[in-house]
Amino acid sequence: MHTPDDLLQTAFIGPWVRSAPGAARVQHVYSSVLHWYEAAKFMPHRPDLRDAILFSPSLKEARKYARLRKEDWRSDWNLVRPSILIAGLGFLALQRPELGLDKADLASIKAGLAPMGLPDRFLEACVERFDTWRNGPRVGFVGADLAPEPVVGKAAAKLVSTLPTWTLVSPCNGRAAWRLHDWCLSHFVPVQYVGLPTDRFSRTLQHDLVDKSDQVVVFEERGAKRHDAVIAHARKTKRKVSLELYAPGAEQPRQIEGLI
Repeated sequence: MHTPDDLLQTAFIGPWVRSAPGAARVQHVYSSVLHWYEAAKFMPHRPDLRDAILFSPSLKEARKYARLRKEDWRSDWNLVRPSILIAGLGFLALQRPELGLDKADLASIKAGLAPMGLPDRFLEACVERFDTWRNGPRVGFVGADLAPEPVVGKAAAKLVSTLPTWTLVSPCNGRAAWRLHDWCLSHFVPVQYVGLPTDRFSRTLQHDLVDKSDQVVVFEERGAKRHDAVIAHARKTKRKVSLELYAPGAEQPRQIEGLI
């Protein structure tokens, strides 16, 4: 990491989320990990207060704004706040590799977070869990947009524990498995995006998803060969491949909304 001071002076872009039910998805800019942490206190129930945090001009103002509105914090804040902080560090590490968070020693990361004013033992535990996350796998899903929800849910549940120890690799176009994406966000799993919202789900984009993943989970209808090329590329590039088969004509999944 450049210096501990850089950690709370570096902005990053949050996940693709809906600003309102039925609205188009957008990404919000977080001026720092502290802005992410304070804004999350009001999500998903008070996006207006979240947005006010995003425009806070300083760390001090963001922290003060949230503190004065404690009655509006999410009711499970004490339970989820470690995972919120770790997910924020994850998004920052994925988007701003020049900070070197993937290799930085834990003492430097903890020192960089110190101005947040959080208890020392809490910070130490979060930094240790962040270390677990950054050494975890990046997992891409192919075909999850068409597979039945129980099949997708069962495969995802195999990866999720109480800690955000893995990263979802996902497109952000019309073929993204948004219900899976939002479910991962609700479990505080950081997301690395490939491509642009306007991209077709082409062979190039599929290969890019595989190349950025350590493990690829492929959902395929029994008897179909829709994703044979993806599987072949994953094996060629020595990625771990899991094939999840489902019955033809199975009921299609419903949409699940994200929390952050």
